[in-house]
Amino acid sequence: MDRQVPLRDVIVAIERAHPDSSLDQLAAAVIHAAHWLRLADQLLDYFVDQARHAGMPWAEIGTHLGVSRQAAQKRFATRVAERHAATTRL
Repeated sequence: MDRQVPLRDVIVAIERAHPDSSLDQLAAAVIHAAHWLRLADQLLDYFVDQARHAGMPWAEIGTHLGVSRQAAQKRFATRVAERHAATTRL
């Protein structure tokens, strides 16, 4: 599970795909970064949802995320409720 793509490999791949244009390289980097940010959000949403359904309090979740209870609850509470509602409708 420790397989991570080194940043240098991504940079090299983008440079090879767009060797003649720094703006095309930047555009490709923006697309990749946006994808990874969405993926990271989905990953956190999933595991915060799992922690809440396991009965973990917002204060403990916030501690593990490195934020306050209020910040964790503000960021994730609506998404956790929406995900729970969507799965119970199935």
